[in-house]
Amino acid sequence: MKIKPFSIYSHGNTLRGIILYSDKTIKPGKTMIVSHGFASNMAITFNYAKTFVQAGYITFLYDFCMSGSGISSGKSTGMSVITEKENLIDVIDYAKHLEFVDQNHISLAGCSQGGLVSALAAAERKDEIERLFLYYPALCIPDDARRGHMITAKFNPNKIPDTFRAITIKLSKKYANDANLLDPYNEICEYKNPVLIIHGIEDSLVSIDYSRKAEKKYKNCRLIEVHGDHGFILKGFNAAKQATLQYIAENNL
Repeated sequence: MKIKPFSIYSHGNTLRGIILYSDKTIKPGKTMIVSHGFASNMAITFNYAKTFVQAGYITFLYDFCMSGSGISSGKSTGMSVITEKENLIDVIDYAKHLEFVDQNHISLAGCSQGGLVSALAAAERKDEIERLFLYYPALCIPDDARRGHMITAKFNPNKIPDTFRAITIKLSKKYANDANLLDPYNEICEYKNPVLIIHGIEDSLVSIDYSRKAEKKYKNCRLIEVHGDHGFILKGFNAAKQATLQYIAENNL
């Protein structure tokens, strides 16, 4: 597998990532952009990227700006789902203008918060994104903000503190305020192309019910339920990988 680093300017910060492909990859070729979750980085989603490379995709893997982890720049107090959507759209625009990318075959994949971000970006660029692959997407984030309980952070939703911490990441009220503005199902379902969602039945952080609702709301969606935790850390990744490869093969992608 070949790995090529890249960096772009994205809304005042430097976004860094890598492009993966194999010697057998057809160029210009079908392309996948993989987005990581909260308190995560592209090292955590590397195995997802390898799965898409195995399936013949040129795969972009990157760290969100201001994520609080990873190699892209920016302070985490400036980050929100909306700023990450802007980052992803910048990566889409960058990829589209590379000679080895077939701009008619660009798809998105996202894990957890990166899943929500990918779903929002796909809806905004619905005529440019061929397919959407979502792994345990955190469609709960707007609900969590409205109830004042976001991962490990708890606060009065009517008086959001200037800064707070979720897991190890320092956030500002922008994170919660931007989430509050979202009506995720109405927004993401503007996207009409095929969607694959894979979610763990035992996920205790993001209830699988959010993905079950998404399956009903999307025009063209398949939900695959596997036994696994959030992030497929203890269990679920191998089942998700096989389901992904099978889906790609069945659809001649």
